[in-house]
Amino acid sequence: MKGYFRKRGTKWSFTIDIGRDPETGKRKQKTVSGFKTKKEAEKACAEMIAQIENGDYIESSKDTLGHFLTEWLNTSAKQTMRTTTHDTYTRCVNHRINPELGHIKLSELKPMHVQKFYSKLLNEGVTGEYIRFLHAILRSALNTAVKWQLLQKNIMTNVQPPRLSRKEKATWTAEQARQFLAFAREKGTRRYIVYLLAIYTGMRRGEIFGLRWKDIDFENGKISINQTLSWVSGKGLIFQEAKTKRSHRSISISDFVIQELKNHKLQQRKEKLQMGEAYKDQDLVAASAYGNPMNPRGVTEYFRKLTIEAALPPIRFHDLRHTHATIMLRLGEHPKIVSERLGHSNIQMTLNLYSHVTPDMQKDASTRFEQAMQSIKNTL
Repeated sequence: MKGYFRKRGTKWSFTIDIGRDPETGKRKQKTVSGFKTKKEAEKACAEMIAQIENGDYIESSKDTLGHFLTEWLNTSAKQTMRTTTHDTYTRCVNHRINPELGHIKLSELKPMHVQKFYSKLLNEGVTGEYIRFLHAILRSALNTAVKWQLLQKNIMTNVQPPRLSRKEKATWTAEQARQFLAFAREKGTRRYIVYLLAIYTGMRRGEIFGLRWKDIDFENGKISINQTLSWVSGKGLIFQEAKTKRSHRSISISDFVIQELKNHKLQQRKEKLQMGEAYKDQDLVAASAYGNPMNPRGVTEYFRKLTIEAALPPIRFHDLRHTHATIMLRLGEHPKIVSERLGHSNIQMTLNLYSHVTPDMQKDASTRFEQAMQSIKNTL
């Protein structure tokens, strides 16, 4: 195999055969131009010939990034992702990535394009955490493009996502959490049990709404996490299995929580009798007056309203999970136990998320160590 060289104006180009079209059987040629000297053209030509002979040559895709991302979401991603994850990825691609980068040809996408995109988002006030999520989507998608032989390499390896700044999680103290629960209980809302479980167990919102009575072992004081409830665009509320092996977990609950759950179950039975056939029993702990799943968004909005009425520092519903973890760590509970309760993938994730608690833990540990040494000294 050899190349054919030609000079057009001040630039050199080369042409080589790259095989035959599988549909027409006609010979296919590749021409590359824009070289300043013939020597540069010869070098590039030799490299391409080597790629072809080694089976490493990939013809540049004519598709745009937007077209490829749509194909990727509808095929590979759809088959391997959870429904909620796929829904989130689709919204990010359609609302953020494609409007800025979708028009660029896949083969012409450069690290500079993506880096400028990130800078623009930062200037608009988009968080570094969200941009890193977009980065993960693009990296995963372009890895697939390489596997599909649409690209020779993933340009995302040369793109630097923004560094995350460490921010202390917004949480309540134990007293504030107790105050909120007392206020919610006085309101007589059925959502009280949702807030109680979030604070006392650290369960995720979807896990609480997916919790069934059969998942609760009252005798041994344990809750098993087996499914979640999520909102998916176009489908509404759907139940799914817990996301990972670590998400499938057992959480110990106190006697107080057990009693509150029993009280809630008794009230639920009364409602079921009142509603009769209109009650659609799905065995849900967090159920509407008709037995259907509660709307997570409605519960979250009501939480915000109650927080204001109770004159407490504003936090997100998800921060109740952080509140649970922070209180446990400050009480001296081992991070591994906290990690298991939260369903984190590993203990390091827990330590990274709650690094702001570490100084307090170290001070308490230092005090306990000194007390132990002093007690030994006094016995000598």
